[in-house]
Amino acid sequence: MQHFKDTKKAGEFEKFIDSDSKTGLCLEDTLKFFEIQRIFKQFESVKQGGINVVLVLTALLVMLFYNGRNIHNFFSRQFGKLAGIKGSKNPYYDLLGNEYICWRSVLYLFVMRYLNLANRLRDNTGQIRALIFDDSPLEKRGKKIEGVSKIHDHVTGRFIFGYKILVCGYWDGGNFIPVDFSLHRERGKELDKARTRRNRARQKFRKARSAWQEHKKRHNKSRGKLNVLRNERENAGRPDVERLENYVARSKKKLSKLRKKMKDAEANLESKEKLVKEKQKTAPLYGLPPSKYRKQYRKDRSEDSPGYQRRKEADQSKSGNVINMLRRVIKRGFVFDYVLFDSWFFSKEILECIESFHSKCIKLIAMIKMNKTLYKDCLDNQEGKAGELRKKYRKKSKRSRKFNATYIKVPVWYGNRRLNMFFIRIGSGTKWKCMVTNDLNLSFNKLMEIYHIRWSIEVFFKDAKQYLQLGKCQCNNFDSQIGAATLAMMQYIMLLLYKQMHYGQSLGSIFDMLGTQAQQENISRYLLELFWDVILRIGKILKVDCFELFEEILSDNQRADEIIELFSPVLEKKRAA
Repeated sequence: MQHFKDTKKAGEFEKFIDSDSKTGLCLEDTLKFFEIQRIFKQFESVKQGGINVVLVLTALLVMLFYNGRNIHNFFSRQFGKLAGIKGSKNPYYDLLGNEYICWRSVLYLFVMRYLNLANRLRDNTGQIRALIFDDSPLEKRGKKIEGVSKIHDHVTGRFIFGYKILVCGYWDGGNFIPVDFSLHRERGKELDKARTRRNRARQKFRKARSAWQEHKKRHNKSRGKLNVLRNERENAGRPDVERLENYVARSKKKLSKLRKKMKDAEANLESKEKLVKEKQKTAPLYGLPPSKYRKQYRKDRSEDSPGYQRRKEADQSKSGNVINMLRRVIKRGFVFDYVLFDSWFFSKEILECIESFHSKCIKLIAMIKMNKTLYKDCLDNQEGKAGELRKKYRKKSKRSRKFNATYIKVPVWYGNRRLNMFFIRIGSGTKWKCMVTNDLNLSFNKLMEIYHIRWSIEVFFKDAKQYLQLGKCQCNNFDSQIGAATLAMMQYIMLLLYKQMHYGQSLGSIFDMLGTQAQQENISRYLLELFWDVILRIGKILKVDCFELFEEILSDNQRADEIIELFSPVLEKKRAA
């Protein structure tokens, strides 16, 4: 970690953290309300020297609004100097990749502060509140980035290198707020399937070879015994010898069959081993050949550090992380009525987890796949697939004019959980969708109204990727990837608050306006100070009053009043000094 002797807060961020000085619309109208000093101050122990931790984290949070797309861009374009930030970019990269910073706690504290502020601006009493889960691909260019893998983009249908980000968002009745997330990589199924088939073939071959060898020993023993009896003349023609001869003949045929079975198993094993070798080249684990996978960035982390836990999550199942996020959100005190999923996350384990919070009265609404999963019909107690149930009750379909949809409602049991299943076809389309809910009193129209809330997380992914550089971090350190994604979500929350304070503006226009103003405001101020220094030096050389000289320069200009008004803040400041 980079250390500096100068630990004093410097420049614009010192003024902002310690006071309410104006540093652009975004900083003035949003960031000062979040009490970031109190949020970031708890992490001062992770950095013993150098630039103050609060200053570094604040700079990381706001540099995007100075049109700095990343840390390197921010400093290379001299915005760091304009903003009064001393030092190089190194301490910012170091702190962003620090494994001991609990970014999950930072985001939770930021969200709780936003909800406190938002409730003062608008009363959401009586509104539906929901928890939404969804994932999205984050494409990366560098194959040496820690934990990066080949993932499948379900939207485009192609494979890309990057992460899958699983986001847990809170709908407070008016806005979507990201509260938790995890980054995942995909191991790849083709090579694992090939290895599984090879292992099965290997077991069959070993079993067939063992059976052939054991029977061969018994056959040779019987054959040796028969040869001994045949050599004795007095035993020739005896019934026991004839029986033994028949047994040896049958044993020989069985031995031949077992040998053929063993050879077939051996040939099958060879084909499966050949398939594994092909898959190692065409579909290696994580989509990377072993030579490139070994070159990926690796970092030794302490097992009790937050960074170790986040890195461990990357190899865990998304359904397991959904359950963990749900428990953390409830433990943090979030209150919501529904949990919304798409078809990728619905499972028995998640349904049991939701219903385990009896006192919270949390209900589930989820899209499900019409696959081979069996559901028990409550009307005739027969099990069937979703597609079979739809055909069974197709004559009981109803029409919703509000949503221009045809739907079929079927009460079912899923394991020991009672659900209502809705088969839905929008418009005149022929493709049916299936949704389930454990809210047994929910009508179809209300179900659709609530499930439409889930679209807000798709809007979040679009806005965060387009405007807030979500997923654009190219640092090799996995901790830096977590930190950059957290900062993007905190910036999104800042813009949400600004949108509530300034009505009628889209998130994109707000971002463009804030970035442009913050940049122009700082450049113009420093240019004015530079111009004043020039006037001061000229006045000193000519031995005239600098204020009179300034007014004389503008005396013959028809736009004098406008220019004086432009420079008036700097003049007043210098006069006061």
